Order: sequence, then C-alpha cells, then structure tokens
Amino acid sequence: MKKLIIFTVIVITTSTTVFGQCTSLFSYAAYFETVTFINQSNVSNAHYYWNFGDGIGSNFQNPIHDFPETGNYLVTLFAKDTISNCSSYYEYWVNVTKYSPDSCQTSITDSIFTSNGNDYLKIIDNSSNCNGYYSNVDGGPVLNFPSNSWISINGYWQTIAFRMVSRVQYYSNDTINGYQLHREAYKTSLHNYSSTKNYGDCSANFEFTVVSQDTIGQRILFKAMNKTATHYEWYIAGFGAPITSNNDTISQFYPFNSNDLQHTGLIIQGSSGCSDTLFQNILIRENIQTIESISEVNNQVHYTLYPNPFSQQATLDFPSIKEKTTFTLYNTNGQLVRTVKNIIGGQFIINRDNLPTGVYYFMLITKNKIIATGKLITE
Repeated sequence: MKKLIIFTVIVITTSTTVFGQCTSLFSYAAYFETVTFINQSNVSNAHYYWNFGDGIGSNFQNPIHDFPETGNYLVTLFAKDTISNCSSYYEYWVNVTKYSPDSCQTSITDSIFTSNGNDYLKIIDNSSNCNGYYSNVDGGPVLNFPSNSWISINGYWQTIAFRMVSRVQYYSNDTINGYQLHREAYKTSLHNYSSTKNYGDCSANFEFTVVSQDTIGQRILFKAMNKTATHYEWYIAGFGAPITSNNDTISQFYPFNSNDLQHTGLIIQGSSGCSDTLFQNILIRENIQTIESISEVNNQVHYTLYPNPFSQQATLDFPSIKEKTTFTLYNTNGQLVRTVKNIIGGQFIINRDNLPTGVYYFMLITKNKIIATGKLITE
C-alpha cells in the first residue's frame, strides 16, 4: 500500500520582470510524481506557459502534472499581460520521487563542463539495487549512451542554448517479453540557457504543448514567445531529414515509438538585427500527463449526479454524450484514484468501494478532451 507523503512548498523570491510590473509566482503540493501547481502570479490579462523541465509544457493556469519518474526538474512559469506586454517568469527546482515496489531505486545528477575547449554533459548515475537490469543514458542531442559517459555537445551544439532533459533508464530484455522498461530517473540540464529573455525581440524561447492525442501518437504545438522577430526558422528533428518552417507557430504529429525524447530548435532574427537560437527536448508519452485545475473547466455537457454526498453508490447521468467516455477521479491532492474507460450509454454507476470519506473531483473525457468536471463527496 502506498504511504501518504504530501508536502507543500511555497517559495517567494524576486522574479524577473520585463516591460512593466508583472510578478510570476507559484507554490506546489506533491503526491509522489503527481504535482499540483498553484499559480500565485500578479498579472493582468494573463497568458501563462509552464515548462515542467521534463519535456512537457502547458498553458493551464493551475495545472496538475504527472512527472514521468523520479527526478530533479527545473519548473518555470512564464506569464505575459497580453494588453500591456508586461512579462515575467518564476522558476524553482522541484524534486519528485515516484513510488515503486521495484527494488531498483533511481537517482541521477549531471555535470556540464569544458575540457580542452570542448563542452561535455556527464550524467552521473547514483541509482541503487538495479543489478540485473540493462541501462542506458539519454542526454541533450544524443540517445543511448552508457552510464557515466561524457556526452559531447561540441560543434554546432556548443554555440547554442539548449534546455535539455537528461535521464537514465533501467530495463529488462528476454525472448518472451522483449524490452521492458522498469525504472527511470530524470534531470533538467541547462547548456548556455537562461530564462531571463522570453517575449523580447532577441529571444528564441518557445512554448510547446500537446494539443491532441490518439492511439498512434501526439500532436505538439510549438509557438515562439517572441512575436516581433523578422525571421523564424524551426528545426523539427526525429523524422529523418529535419523538418523546417518559417512561421512563428508550427505543429507536428509525433508517433509513439521507442525514441520518445526528441529535440526541437528555433532560430530567430530580431527586428533590431539581433539573433538567437534555442533547442529544447520534448517528451512524447502516451496518456494525458497534464490536466487543468477542476475549477477552470467549463462544462460542455449537462449531467446529473445523485445522491451527492453518498455512502455506497451514486449515479452519474450525461445522456447527451453517445461516444465512449472515460471517467477519472482525483482526490484533493491531485492524485488519480480511479479510472473507468469505455463508458457507453451516458450513465455510470459510481461504487464507493474503498474510497475514504472526503471530497473528490471527477472528469469526463471523450476523444482526449475534458467535457465535464464536478465534485463528488463520500460520507
């Protein structure tokens, strides 16, 4: 049984402010790898973008995010007043420990250094009790390195900014099951990167979010934060010859495959003549990894829930929906406690089972879109 470990971190520091009086700030509460972020920013007409440091981003105001595994992630909240163009950011290192009954406990640190004029990323594997598993390291622009190797970021990579995702993976391999991933550890790694320039004329920083998903893959939307540049050049890797585009916004569909960590770059030419280049790793994983706070969803369908509160059983009716629907239930810590898929007929019986007394939030999802949310109370 999982042991309940809940901790809330509230951090108040001076955040970087550009073009006016905007302040970005967040706190968070973590339940193992599920982290609920509370946006405490002071920004009017706000546009928000979260970079979770694991290759996943979000535009939600108060997201609930499932990190892929144990790790140390630099989480950044960017905010912009869309009327005054005032902008700000706030970032904090978030340590996540994923619950696992596996004896293999993963942990990594990193080191970026220069030797003989060349830059290197070293991912230091501090994992324990992982004997009997195969391991490999992914970092920066390369995949599948042995642990504790020096990963070269020379040549072109040495001259640019790169917000990287580093990781170690432990897996088994046999003739029956093939490759089976057991444990991982992640670390946000930064090479020549700073969050101080974002929406200005000389920034190549960009947002990336999942906009759709099916059984085959995910579509990622990339948006340049800087909208005043005179030239944009995207570099979308992972499809043989890199795909390029000269728009400030581009989307790309990524199929689910073994290479789930990709890298994408943006080169800009500012109107003042400056230029900038930034690469980021993105993580392509099945399932919805980030959801918005329950209070932020505008219900698209009418439903009835009765009785509520309930002690043993409740009925959820949503007759206008004919498609297969998924029901998910979260506790107040943002932890997913129940999932029921392929509900047909617009009615669902919710059994109490072993749910403790308390308040819960549910979501109805069709075609990977949240169509309704609500509060459920057990007594």
